[in-house]
Amino acid sequence: MRKITLNKNFTLFILGRLVSLIGSGIQMIAIPLYILDKTGSGTAMGIFTLLGILPRLLAAPFSGVIGDRFNRKNIMVLTDFIRGILIILLYILSFRNMLQLIILFIIQAIVSVLDGFFGAATSAMLPDIVSEEQLRRANSILGTVNSFSMIIGPILGGVIYGFFGISLVFLFNGISFILSAISEMFIEYNTLFKTKEKLSAKSFFIEFKEGLVFIVKKRSLKILFTFAMFTNFLIAPLLQVVEPYILRQIVKMSAQQYGLVQTFFTIGMLLGNIALISFFSKMKNKPLMIQGLAVEIALLFIFTYFIFPDVLTRFSTLQFFWLTAAIYFTFGFFNVQVNVPISTNLQLMTPSDIRSRVFSTLEVFSQIMVPLGAVIYGFLLDHIAAHFIFLFATILTSLITFVFLLIAPKEVYEPKTT
Repeated sequence: MRKITLNKNFTLFILGRLVSLIGSGIQMIAIPLYILDKTGSGTAMGIFTLLGILPRLLAAPFSGVIGDRFNRKNIMVLTDFIRGILIILLYILSFRNMLQLIILFIIQAIVSVLDGFFGAATSAMLPDIVSEEQLRRANSILGTVNSFSMIIGPILGGVIYGFFGISLVFLFNGISFILSAISEMFIEYNTLFKTKEKLSAKSFFIEFKEGLVFIVKKRSLKILFTFAMFTNFLIAPLLQVVEPYILRQIVKMSAQQYGLVQTFFTIGMLLGNIALISFFSKMKNKPLMIQGLAVEIALLFIFTYFIFPDVLTRFSTLQFFWLTAAIYFTFGFFNVQVNVPISTNLQLMTPSDIRSRVFSTLEVFSQIMVPLGAVIYGFLLDHIAAHFIFLFATILTSLITFVFLLIAPKEVYEPKTT
């Protein structure tokens, strides 16, 4: 397969992602506000959030198989067009005051499924349109776009919804998806894999199994995936469940202060990706990952120390806000030094004709670990002090990281291309 450098194809790929991600960011903040304004129901909010995640996970096995059977560019274009049309339908209904909550939920579920097909095609396609030497840089640029969108999208969402209402939010997001599809149409991508038999229940299970078998048999991929899965299980829900409890219930931060802390993390990721492109571009993956992991673990221990009651009482809420903001910014900055090499290496380890299935399988397992961890942490919070939970999770993460660095073969850091 012919590889190309960061040229027109990658530029169109990134432009499409930028436009659609900003639109999604606008809608991500506006729809929850709309639901709360209309219903005041936490249950309705929970259902909407669940419909944004669960259908995508359920569709992952299918999206992986489809992503390895058909032209990935066409999948991206089609899913973007359909998502755009569906969201413009929401605009028409809301503009005419005909939008009902059940319709919003149904379309959210459909869009979530389409997100899965789009994601499987996108993640598998990137290594096909940039050279192997430029892949880490390409992932850093993609991370920069994602972080920028996560900052600007919610800000615009709050402003547009606050001043113009939900109708304009839907219109803006619908148009963003269609513009993204138009941009992707001009990508030169004609990769076709070996002709396979007609898709049936039997062939689907055979092809899905191929992705699982590939993960199990490839030791370096299995080690990398296992490490990512366990750290995701320990850290993601720790920051989503225990940390908000500490900052809101114990430290007594305001909602605005808590929101700003999260923003500092995203800004750290944005600048971390820029630094990875500019200053760390020639640094090898292994020292880069070790550096990132070491700083992340050190920051977890620092935060754990400061939330112990005897230490915490020395700070005012405002002082602790700035301390937490600095920790989160630094954590986000160094987090990309771990995530980008891992993403790049997973892409390089996996042959293109099976990549969608492998990535969709990895997504299912990694995403399932987060709610599982959230349930466990939520239970522990009712029985154990939050600072002890943070300490235990940090120590366990440190041990898992040490074992990973000890047993990881060279291919985990510098994979042989497939």
